[in-house]
Amino acid sequence: MMRTITMLGLAVLLALQCPAQKSGSTPDKQSSAAQTADALPKKFYRLNFMVQEVENEHVINSRSYSMILRGGAERGSIRSGQKVPYPSRSGANSEWQQISVGADIDCGKLEELGDQVSLRISAEISSVMENHGDAGPSPSVPPIIRNNRWESTVLIPVKKPSILFSSDDPASKRKMQLVLTVTPIA
Repeated sequence: MMRTITMLGLAVLLALQCPAQKSGSTPDKQSSAAQTADALPKKFYRLNFMVQEVENEHVINSRSYSMILRGGAERGSIRSGQKVPYPSRSGANSEWQQISVGADIDCGKLEELGDQVSLRISAEISSVMENHGDAGPSPSVPPIIRNNRWESTVLIPVKKPSILFSSDDPASKRKMQLVLTVTPIA
């Protein structure tokens, strides 16, 4: 009899623990799967930007900028430029101001989609115009600044140069374009 009561007591305890273990193990498995997905390493990519100045379909000037960016919600920025001084007041009490020119490129939300990548890009490229007409540059005249600003989410092929943005220069027959090549890093 004592043996029967002991066996029944053990059976009741096991029955009470099994549902608790099942309901307790399911969230653990789910949270473990979520942690495993989050723990998967994100790929890294090399982004090679080329700013090209084009006239009559020939590249007459180019500048290169590179960054490495991790896939996902990561963000990256390139800031490259210089300050150009110009006189804001001439005469005995001359004062100077500075204008920043160069390249500002921001990238984010890089996602691999098969043999293409999608990413958000914002770029601002500015430069000083080379000539000021027939008179040439003058120390009393502020420089003329060319400015191009683009922003978009793009879809481009991996390992192939792609023109992202292109803008005509309203003061000449030139155009400015931004080319991007994305390469996965092993």
